[in-house]
Amino acid sequence: MSDADPRPDHATGSGAGHRRRLDPQVRRDLILDQAARIVLEEGLSAVSMEGVGRAAGVSKALVYNYFPTKTLLLSELLVREYRSFRAKARAAADQAHDFESLIRTTTRAYLDHVATRGALIQRLLGEPLAAEAVRSVEGEGRQATVNFFGRAVEREFGLSAARADTVSDLLMGLTSAAGDHLIRVGGDLDEVENMVVEMILAALRQIADRTREGGD
Repeated sequence: MSDADPRPDHATGSGAGHRRRLDPQVRRDLILDQAARIVLEEGLSAVSMEGVGRAAGVSKALVYNYFPTKTLLLSELLVREYRSFRAKARAAADQAHDFESLIRTTTRAYLDHVATRGALIQRLLGEPLAAEAVRSVEGEGRQATVNFFGRAVEREFGLSAARADTVSDLLMGLTSAAGDHLIRVGGDLDEVENMVVEMILAALRQIADRTREGGD
């Protein structure tokens, strides 16, 4: 890729001026990347298939070849953002060495994602059909996350499986609220992370104590 021609589907060196064949997934991601940039910089209303193609250095027809409609393009972009976060959360969980570090690393992964991609996600959720497309994917992912944390809570605090799942589902709402706060108000990421982790651990300890005392 030369400085003179920044379009990513052009060759460099002796092949300059001739298009090189990109892997379809690479080109698909390139189109989505440019759509994301336009959404962030100019808003949803500025997204057009022609504009996305121009930004990606491809024809409008090729954009339509990958994404038959603008709604599908935005839906795929939103689903990609969601799956990207899921991958980061799994990687963060793999680094945990105890329960507190599990809560801390996964909370931080979520807040980092919100800090860098939250504005894009919020704008994409403003497209009703795109939001609908991600709902089923999000639902499946949320249940898997509840099950994962539920088993960790069950082991750490001795709660029943049903109670551990319920508590995990509710406390996930706290993390989501922290992300919403960062998007709306801003704030220090480390401070918000510490608050969330402390509230989650305190709530779990209190629930475990009440359960042991029979104070359901």
